[in-house]
Amino acid sequence: MDMKIHFVCTGNIYRSRLAEAYLNSRRVRGLQVFSSGIGAGLKEDAAISPYAAAVLNKYGLSSYASAHWQRTTPELVQASDVLVFMESEHRRFCEKWIEATRQRIEVWEIEDVGPVDAREIPNIVERTFGIIRQRTDSLLTDLGLSKTVPA
Repeated sequence: MDMKIHFVCTGNIYRSRLAEAYLNSRRVRGLQVFSSGIGAGLKEDAAISPYAAAVLNKYGLSSYASAHWQRTTPELVQASDVLVFMESEHRRFCEKWIEATRQRIEVWEIEDVGPVDAREIPNIVERTFGIIRQRTDSLLTDLGLSKTVPA
């Protein structure tokens, strides 16, 4: 039986998509990975943030990313074995759908880019991706899922 890991953020165009693509690139046997955003599609219809897309391209991970954003729903939350929320507000939004006795829950407190000088955004995104990689690798180790499928 496959384990399902679900990354949740705000718009599903940046943090959760980076996490999803990175974890998918690890090619872990018996693992289904997906992501969503609690407000996906409400403000913009971008397939993915251009900054996230640039990082995925830089690391050769574009083919592991979903083609489009996905809105967080009760069905997606309840179908997950592991829920990783990028911020506490995302967990609060989903709280009524969480089955705490069955699901593993993590809140990573990884902030969105926010209003900053545009010249700083690539550095912020690179640091964020580094944090996501480290925490994702730690999660896999904690779950005993660090073995990859042969290419």
